[in-house]
Amino acid sequence: MDQLQLRELEARCIQEEQPFCTAACPIHVDVRAFMAALARDDVRGARKVLDRTMPFPEILGRLCDAPCRPFCKRGEIGDPLAIGSLERFCVSRTQTMVKLPKLPNKGGKVAVFGAGLSGMTAALDLARKGRPATLITPDDDIGGRLRSLPAEILPGEALAQARTILAGYGVTVMTATSLDDAAVTNLIDQYDAVYCDRDAVGALAGPFAAGEPDPLSLALAQDGCFAGGGLGTDGNYSVIKQVEDGRRAALSIERFLQKVSLTAQRDKEGSCATRMVTVIDGIAPAAEIPPADPAQGYTPAEARAEAGRCILCECMECVKQCVYLREYKEYPKTLVRRIYNNLAIVQGTRNANKMINACSLCGQCTVICPHDFPVAEVCRSTRQEMVATGHMPPSPHDFALEDMRFSQSEACRLSRHQPGHDASRFLFYPGCQLAGSAPDLVVRAYEFLSGNLTGGVGLMLGCCGIPAHWAGQQALFAETLDGFRAEVAQMGRPTLIAACSSCLSVFREFAPDLAVTSLWEVLDGLELPAGERRRPEAALALHDPCTARYQDGVRTSVRSLCAKLGLAVVEPALGGELADCCGYGGLMQFANQPLGTKAALVKAGRSRRDGLAYCAMCRDNLAAAGRPVAHLLDYLFAAAADPDPLARANPGFSGRHENRARLKERLLASLWQETSVARPAHAAIPLLIAPEVAALLDSRLILEEDVRKVIEHAERSGRYLIHPGTGHRLASFRPVRVTYWIEYETIDRGFRIHNGYSHRMRLPEETP
Repeated sequence: MDQLQLRELEARCIQEEQPFCTAACPIHVDVRAFMAALARDDVRGARKVLDRTMPFPEILGRLCDAPCRPFCKRGEIGDPLAIGSLERFCVSRTQTMVKLPKLPNKGGKVAVFGAGLSGMTAALDLARKGRPATLITPDDDIGGRLRSLPAEILPGEALAQARTILAGYGVTVMTATSLDDAAVTNLIDQYDAVYCDRDAVGALAGPFAAGEPDPLSLALAQDGCFAGGGLGTDGNYSVIKQVEDGRRAALSIERFLQKVSLTAQRDKEGSCATRMVTVIDGIAPAAEIPPADPAQGYTPAEARAEAGRCILCECMECVKQCVYLREYKEYPKTLVRRIYNNLAIVQGTRNANKMINACSLCGQCTVICPHDFPVAEVCRSTRQEMVATGHMPPSPHDFALEDMRFSQSEACRLSRHQPGHDASRFLFYPGCQLAGSAPDLVVRAYEFLSGNLTGGVGLMLGCCGIPAHWAGQQALFAETLDGFRAEVAQMGRPTLIAACSSCLSVFREFAPDLAVTSLWEVLDGLELPAGERRRPEAALALHDPCTARYQDGVRTSVRSLCAKLGLAVVEPALGGELADCCGYGGLMQFANQPLGTKAALVKAGRSRRDGLAYCAMCRDNLAAAGRPVAHLLDYLFAAAADPDPLARANPGFSGRHENRARLKERLLASLWQETSVARPAHAAIPLLIAPEVAALLDSRLILEEDVRKVIEHAERSGRYLIHPGTGHRLASFRPVRVTYWIEYETIDRGFRIHNGYSHRMRLPEETP
């Protein structure tokens, strides 16, 4: 990712776009922050918001005609906010909170003809920019038409404060000064730039008498001459229009004195469009809360209540739904900035690695985003780049990749034609997770397919390699996929029937030369197996996997199968293209285990009903989160006498590992009458593990196979420690990159396990 790519990505996120009211405001008052402060009864904080933007808050806060109000999003579900009335409440109860800094004098003589609100604003803004201006008026005082307003609308002290502010910034005020033709011509020659406040002095002679100013810069035909402050487009006097023109003129004069473009990059000045998107679904309508006494205005309690109606417009739609973004307190623009800094700037410890590795890569946020921000692709490509450059340690994904290698090993991998066939028209590929979660269902599904499809149905066990893709290990992913292609070619290039939506997405994206379809679409086209089936008493929440996001045919067939089975299902709050991840995608639960658990809890919590899944990892993770969840195959191929599918336990990391190996042995023996490869000596070691210890080992990703390896090594070598009080033995072993420690005791039936942990440190006596 380079700077240009970063900027392009940042521009796609709209969270920092102005809310609708602020964009509509000609001087962009932060109405959202103003309302938030008032709603929490922080009137001084609200005043600070006004002071930062309004040139003369005591005046503008009382008189603002609130052109932002028609754009208030609250108006779509009730009445818009009483913004102008709340500003009057605020300034009438507070004093100035913020004094903006004044820049050093940068030279340049500027005159402002007319001391109405437009001229006063131009003079003040120029002074703040380091261009002290001279405010010239034929009147006896500043203010123009403001001085004719009654005290109950604009107290005299408001104009007095304006005089103090102007003097404090070094603005020179010349009152009772003639502005006839000769005086104007003479003054223009004395100054480098001149602004005419037409509301205060009308159309002066000379360059101010002819032609209209440019609407963007307020420049007149004669260089250095600018004019503004007229009536609004509706022909009426507008206080905010006066301020806008004065501010616009000050910026134009500053540009003129710097000899730069008067018009470049000014599209965000004044009332402008915004790309902000704020979803109002679920927000209750609310009517305006008017003051009980309109003459006195709002009381503090009334103002707090009215401001509390503000929905604080922002986007954040992806953050609202994504457990990952909420965990790291980021939205896409800030997330990609942190990733860029971690990738391109940090030369030492890269503290954002865990964050980068924890994304589930599910793409839900991209679908939600109005501008399709590709968070998943940014995280995945960053992992790939950091792996390639040696900046990503293997530890976050080590366990997942070892599990993938095991699925590809001789212990699990299998490819055979259907018994009695020497060719395959179809090839059933259940995927590593279904084989690990529910091996019985794999057997039953294969028996059904081979009995109902003609031309031979082969079977292949293994892993598609998606863990390597998620981990950014592209060389390993390519190697795995190439091996898979070669094996399919040896089988005669049959049509793949994938049970796993992750496998299906991998094959369709990265192996388009292979013919592939979904198990669910195939089953939907066949007559379903007969027999009595257990059915749940209540409707089930149907949990789509995130990897089926763009698999419309799969989702349609799943729902069709549910209808054929008589399974009543309801759609959770988010499903289909908006489905969230269960915590397995992107290897989230390996890189950040607590976050993976949160993701499962969130997905399970989308509905209070028992669930139905058609992804093995969704089923297992939601079950582990405490939600009774069945797999669709449980109802397709289970008999009425079978245990309740909703009560099937989560096999856990170790159980899935063991199930894969046992499945191969079972299939070879029962279908092909073959003997599997010899199991290693440690495989026969009997273990006794209490449920709480098993849960602990599973949370630490310690397999029973790892436990057996440690015990076999310890008992064979005699290298272990003995606790003098309990007699428990403590031993370690490093099979590959991880050192495992197991606390155990010998019993008549084998070994009782008490504890286990692991680390990646290499002990001094260990050989590489």
